[in-house]
Amino acid sequence: MLVSFKICWLALAAMIASFVATEAQGQSVGSAEKIVVSYPSKSITNFPILETARQKGFFQREGLQVSLVYVRGGLDIKTLLTDDADFAMGSTTAVTAFVAGAPLRIILSYNAHVDQGLYAQAKYRRIADLKGQPIGSLNPGGLVDTMVRRILIKNGLQPERDVNLLAMGGTPERFAALRAGAIAATMLSSPFNFLADKEGFSKLAATRDYVDVPGTAVVVNAEKIKKQPGTLKRFMRASLRAMRHIRDNRADTTQLIAREFSMDPEIAGLAYKQLLELLSPDGRNRVNGYQLLVDFARAAQKIDRPINAAQLIDETLLDELMREGEISK
Repeated sequence: MLVSFKICWLALAAMIASFVATEAQGQSVGSAEKIVVSYPSKSITNFPILETARQKGFFQREGLQVSLVYVRGGLDIKTLLTDDADFAMGSTTAVTAFVAGAPLRIILSYNAHVDQGLYAQAKYRRIADLKGQPIGSLNPGGLVDTMVRRILIKNGLQPERDVNLLAMGGTPERFAALRAGAIAATMLSSPFNFLADKEGFSKLAATRDYVDVPGTAVVVNAEKIKKQPGTLKRFMRASLRAMRHIRDNRADTTQLIAREFSMDPEIAGLAYKQLLELLSPDGRNRVNGYQLLVDFARAAQKIDRPINAAQLIDETLLDELMREGEISK
């Protein structure tokens, strides 16, 4: 088992290295610093921000050559610990790893809240109807997994006994499985939740009716804050400018969403509206929301000692950017 995991991990590292090298070919990068950003799912909460920063040149103006690499949830956080990635997009998975002892820090919030829905085949009208059925999840301990388990438990179903939770891919893959009838239900985020509404799937629950926790955030290895503060600040500055561009440019961002997610303009417009509602106003992290996630992770890992979520969050560099007037630029 250990040998198999090592082989898989080496293959993943080789894939990332190959991707970065391939993307760099034929480009005149000058003195641009190459960095890798891993993301666990192409979702409305992270991809528009990253793509806006790249397509509008915000990363380039900061002297960064950014490679965006899809890495399945769980493994994406491991890429930080092995230095195969410089930044990861995460929240709950990072909390799970942090509680287990990983030296991780969250340095910037992309989304102040989470707004996902539990969608099911049309024949299922109540959460109780899902008993004995396959439900699409993501990596154990991640946001999707945490949310779906909490919803099931609150409605009298025990995840390990009453349903078949399947660790699958990101939101696009899980929505495709729902469409194909391979699963009975799954959690969906924007813009796929709007497609599910349009296509007649049943919306059985909304996460914010159960718990209000933070969404996507920028996660780094704690050592990088000491060793590469300049690089981190440049990435954060580009991200903040991309977030501001999204707020100020409805038509441009809606077109990006429609193009990147292959959505029609109507669905893309709804997704843009929801993105604005979730977007962090200033990059600050909601410590009280993270404390809930830390406590969930402690319970899952059977850790009795208290853990303060503030230890996971480091806003030192964000404070510097604020003093420099970055938020208002």
